[in-house]
Amino acid sequence: MARTKVVEAAPIEPMTSEPIHLKHRPKSLDWVIGQAGIVKSLEAMLKSKARPHTFLFTGPPGTGKTSMARIIAGAFGCSGTGLIEIDAASNSGIDDMRMITSALRYNGFGETPNKAIIIDECQGLSKQAWDSLLKSTEEPPPHVFFFFCSTNPAKIPAAMVSRTQNYALKPVKFDDLMDLLEFVCKQEDYATPTTILALAARASEGSPRTALTMLAKVHAVTDQEEAELLLAGAADNKEIIDLCRLLVSGELTWDRLTKTLKAMDEMSAEGIRVVIVNYLNACLMGSKNDRGVPKLLDMLESFLVPYNPSDKLAPVLVAFGRYIFP
Repeated sequence: MARTKVVEAAPIEPMTSEPIHLKHRPKSLDWVIGQAGIVKSLEAMLKSKARPHTFLFTGPPGTGKTSMARIIAGAFGCSGTGLIEIDAASNSGIDDMRMITSALRYNGFGETPNKAIIIDECQGLSKQAWDSLLKSTEEPPPHVFFFFCSTNPAKIPAAMVSRTQNYALKPVKFDDLMDLLEFVCKQEDYATPTTILALAARASEGSPRTALTMLAKVHAVTDQEEAELLLAGAADNKEIIDLCRLLVSGELTWDRLTKTLKAMDEMSAEGIRVVIVNYLNACLMGSKNDRGVPKLLDMLESFLVPYNPSDKLAPVLVAFGRYIFP
């Protein structure tokens, strides 16, 4: 599905104080970018009479997993009190699942009797919680739908995966991200230079949500170097920036590194890597002499390759360790 179709289909909304990554979150499948094959499959499913009751959306952060789940749940008539969303990171136990599945047993009232549960970051569920869901997902009541979303599908039990309609989202291509950013700039009346938009698109690592978050930081910036410095701290995480400064100065210790990473257990290794890459890139672009460039280039190369979520923090430790213990 071409991005131009999305731009033409999306209505212009009045300006609000809502963050742009939420304001421009896909409200229908026509708004979803970079996942043409999945969108086509879902559209065909919605037109058919046989509809799955259990879905699994996997892929990198910010690529549209939860948005798609909400869109399909809405198409099934699940809204208001009939739509339950939980974060498995904070609701991972068997009691949480039992309480929710118990509430799903009975039909709702009115024009939308169906019910749906969206479990975000479902890989965080305990073994007991997964076991409690197996029966419910194998023979769900006709009015109940399950949507599992995950950035780490390797942690989902095979028995559960086999019960789902599985959709694997991919990082969104640069051109699609640029189309999205240019479209949002028109909607928000931003005069952001194309060169700045390109920086945000590249730094987002294929995530439309991240690209929009970055646009919010740099939309009024016209100087490229200033934008690079802002994007280097796009994760709003002072701890990572401090690690980068110590790394470049040669003052980073293993104790400081591990203590900082332990305190940032909610941030993925890939998110950390993106901040480091942008910081080192900004250092290189702002370098006033050639003396420190070779070292910075070597550091940048160590963090260039995207990380596999299943590796957790291991790639970060290895990359930093090269310079702490040369």
